[in-house]
Amino acid sequence: MSVLAEAVIAAFDSNADIAWVLSGSDSALAHFQLGEIRVEVTFAATDNQAWRVGFDVLSRASASENIYSSIRVFSGVFQAVREFLEVRQAERLVFASKVEALGHLYEEYLNRQDTQLREMGYQMAAPTKLSPLAEFKIEKTTPSKWRS
Repeated sequence: MSVLAEAVIAAFDSNADIAWVLSGSDSALAHFQLGEIRVEVTFAATDNQAWRVGFDVLSRASASENIYSSIRVFSGVFQAVREFLEVRQAERLVFASKVEALGHLYEEYLNRQDTQLREMGYQMAAPTKLSPLAEFKIEKTTPSKWRS
């Protein structure tokens, strides 16, 4: 793993003030602000206990502010993922990326042995690489306690 990837992953102790919007039992939206940057993390059910997660960054900040905030954005995204999984206990969560560097960050984080996701009973499944997307999945290794 690169030194930069290690530094990014080590900074994943986010304390973003995340707000949630729930619309039915098959979708959820988490959002948080980092100064002029608004991050929206979407969760959509794909089938029984499987979900897809993605995020958008809406910013009026300068390019340099965006660069300096990128680690905090990614950290906040994974905080939202943890909060979502603590409640929903999804059997599977799929991350997709068209950007190779972002995909590598997902993969590095999800493969680590000492993450909070691992402590919650999740492990990474083999990645699926379908051009132009790469999908990274985590799967629950312990029984889910979710009741809808």
